[in-house]
Amino acid sequence: MRCATCGEEKETRPYGKGGAAICFGCAMGSADARSEAESQFSTQLHACGPVAVVGNEAGPYPLKGTSPEH
Repeated sequence: MRCATCGEEKETRPYGKGGAAICFGCAMGSADARSEAESQFSTQLHACGPVAVVGNEAGPYPLKGTSPEH
């Protein structure tokens, strides 16, 4: 995907301002960008519920078929 900050075709995650796709370099490029990325990730992770899948360009998403007991 294209990074919303630098405009380059790179691997991105939806952790830019308002959930925009952003590359790692831009997300960690300044204190403000890093803080925004951390906030976006945290919000998305908590919205997933008790079990989340992470590690791809979609950002965290709930693992289907899980329950809080498992």
